[in-house]
Amino acid sequence: MDQSAFYGVVAATNFTLLGLWWVAIKDRGDLGGGTRAGRRMAYLVSLQFVIPAAVSLLAQVAPEIADVWRAAFTVAGILGAVGITMLAHQFALRTDARVLPWIFVCAGVPLYLAVVVVAVWPGFADAVNLALTPIELEGLLLSLIVVLGVNEAWFVAMTPRRGMPVR
Repeated sequence: MDQSAFYGVVAATNFTLLGLWWVAIKDRGDLGGGTRAGRRMAYLVSLQFVIPAAVSLLAQVAPEIADVWRAAFTVAGILGAVGITMLAHQFALRTDARVLPWIFVCAGVPLYLAVVVVAVWPGFADAVNLALTPIELEGLLLSLIVVLGVNEAWFVAMTPRRGMPVR
């Protein structure tokens, strides 16, 4: 597969999802602008779209120079792991959900850290007998992160805030 085309689609898709998220939170006073904690949670969800979009753009800058995309994926993986941990914490504080924050952390942190591992250890795919190049493995991980991000946005938007009646 043409990696440039793949990462172009991932970038465009995530920027579109980011725009849709901004529209969705505009109608939610508890997320869009009602409180500092709400704005923080909305921002942390937006990171789940910004990070894959930005790293996908950077992967296209100089795909033949591995150090460029590896540096981008390393930084993105670290920021993503921190961001999803913070999102899970905010979600647990602001809702009565107890399982979902753990799912966010247990699925998201390993995915983002795997992005870092593949970026800093180019031989990882060979070491675990995967028939993928490092940039292809990063694409697979990024695809899983996008799916997780969409689900996080859904649950953050649809889970009632603590103290709010369930309709």
